[in-house]
Amino acid sequence: MNRILRLAQMQQILLALGKRLRELRAEQGFSQEAFADHCGLHRTAMSLIERGKRVPSLRTLVTLSRGFGVSLSELLEDIDKGTIKKRK
Repeated sequence: MNRILRLAQMQQILLALGKRLRELRAEQGFSQEAFADHCGLHRTAMSLIERGKRVPSLRTLVTLSRGFGVSLSELLEDIDKGTIKKRK
């Protein structure tokens, strides 16, 4: 049961990350394909990440943050909000 909960939390985080990427991309006026090209990523990889179907590596996250012109911490800000219980 605990493993299922962790997998569900991971999926929520991946979906939140995808939403964050789409929002930043739209704010900067990029299409998905144009942004992938801007970052040097394949458009299919970008699509999978935005849909929460692929777990991006740290290298890919750094590439994305640089492509947006934001720090890695800004890119990931509040991504796990509401999914991780704080330890007491």
